[in-house]
Amino acid sequence: MKELSIFIDESGDFGEYAIHSPFYIITMIFHDQSEDIQPAISRLSQELSYLHLDNLCIHTGPIIRKEEIYAEMIIDERRRIFNKMVAFIRQINVRYKCFFIEKKHISDVVEATGKLSKQISLFVRNNY
Repeated sequence: MKELSIFIDESGDFGEYAIHSPFYIITMIFHDQSEDIQPAISRLSQELSYLHLDNLCIHTGPIIRKEEIYAEMIIDERRRIFNKMVAFIRQINVRYKCFFIEKKHISDVVEATGKLSKQISLFVRNNY
């Protein structure tokens, strides 16, 4: 029997609509555990260590917005990190699904939760 790992991440918030955060997004990444991705992870870690970024958990939002540890980096440095992550994703066999709502069409948290829950439930039923 296959073992499937599902990694779930979210982006945005349930707050009011704002031009810098117009959506709330939930992404699920699916990885068949019988496919070894450790060599690709090791290569990514090595590539990041060449940039003096050991044990880094990559968050693309702060890279793009020049926040946190990326605040003092120039755009070429941040682009290198982003490109290494893109290359990593292209090397491994994972699938993903994004669920999102556009916040300007949502009146409150209950409605937002309901719309996302409906999308996720439909996806699970169609792919069970």
